[in-house]
Amino acid sequence: MNRQAELSQWIGTWISRELKLSPSQITQDKTFVRYGMDSMHAMMLVGDLEELLARRLPPTLAWDYPTQEALAGHLAALAEPSPAAVPATSADDILALLDHLSEEEIDRLLQERLNAGEKS
Repeated sequence: MNRQAELSQWIGTWISRELKLSPSQITQDKTFVRYGMDSMHAMMLVGDLEELLARRLPPTLAWDYPTQEALAGHLAALAEPSPAAVPATSADDILALLDHLSEEEIDRLLQERLNAGEKS
């Protein structure tokens, strides 16, 4: 199973449990609002995803990616190309990228940078 499918399954299970719905009621393309998700549930979902992925996520994530398919796709894409590998052009871009990294990832990247500087 690929990462997007795993995340989609996890999100579907979360929706079923937290919104007290039968798994058969949940589809990939139905918006979270149509399941009855409110802002409190959206914040809970983001918090649980942060725990699962061990990284900070924007609090508006469930509204920015309002379906199981969109959210799983976005989260899987975050894991694919490391945000640190994307060239940043300004301080704001760099800070936005850092928001998506865990403390461990930031420490690792800093250590790699320091090690690269020692070799030159």
